[in-house]
Amino acid sequence: MQSVLVTGASGFVGAEVVRQLRDAGKQATALAHHAPIEDVPCIQADITDAAGLERALAGSTFDCVMHLASLPGDTGDPKQMLQVNVEGCLNLLEFARKNRVKRFVLASSISAYEWYPGTKFQPADYLPVDENHACRPKDMYSSSKRMQEILAVTYFHQYGLGSTVLRLTAVVGPNGRGGGRGWREFAERLAEGKRVQIPHFSTDEVCHYVDLRDVGRMFLTAGEHRLAAGEVFNCCGPGPTSGSEFAQTVKNLVPGIEVDCGFPWSMAQGQQVYFDMAKAKRLMGFEPAYTLADSVKSISDWIRSGGLAQSRDRGDASYLAGVGTSDS
Repeated sequence: MQSVLVTGASGFVGAEVVRQLRDAGKQATALAHHAPIEDVPCIQADITDAAGLERALAGSTFDCVMHLASLPGDTGDPKQMLQVNVEGCLNLLEFARKNRVKRFVLASSISAYEWYPGTKFQPADYLPVDENHACRPKDMYSSSKRMQEILAVTYFHQYGLGSTVLRLTAVVGPNGRGGGRGWREFAERLAEGKRVQIPHFSTDEVCHYVDLRDVGRMFLTAGEHRLAAGEVFNCCGPGPTSGSEFAQTVKNLVPGIEVDCGFPWSMAQGQQVYFDMAKAKRLMGFEPAYTLADSVKSISDWIRSGGLAQSRDRGDASYLAGVGTSDS
């Protein structure tokens, strides 16, 4: 893998993937709907416009497509959800098939199983949840992510496209925007040092997070490892975290701060859900390297370096509605 097309490259996760690709000496090209991405070669196109996308990419060749461009939550418009998340994914898969791209890495979500903050929580059949767990999505966002997965795996079996699906849990890191917008709000409260809310409805709730840097590492691994083709992988941190553990992590970092439960969203909604990463280790030799404490510290370090003074992402205002920069 040397030449990589990254959709959603301006988003929370996409920007980290591009950074790690470039640090690894890869040729990263962004595909963006709006303004070009600074310091990265960029092709402008709308992923929902099949003909326009084909024209924009005509003559381009890539070893790998990393597809992260999606609406980051349920917009309330089912047609829009299908157009962007499903048809957009299909159009990129068609480009990859027709141009003999070697690997297609899809950013999916653990919501494909069924756990999404906007729906009533249902206990897992078993814990930790592995990739063989039943998928029972019950809202348009989760359903659209599952549809993306089915398409990607079908293109592997029917057309031989080396598709790999990564099911991301809640991604934690600095400079949150789009689907990660809540972490910027968390950073703002952390910087004030008085009171902060964590994404748990109770101290007993158990959730599973993943560090932004580990997500980037896993994308690069999945883009190259021969055993990743045709597979679906959970993408999570080293272990789950209870609300009390999360709160203590914050207090250790910012002595004297008050920590409340009641973030705008919570994956487990006061209960428990966590995931198994054994398949990624078995097939790709991949293991997450960063704990939740590392993730929260990365946000704190970003604050101290002046990160909060940076311009806000244009999609921030619509985060809670699920609309914004296209990034899973």
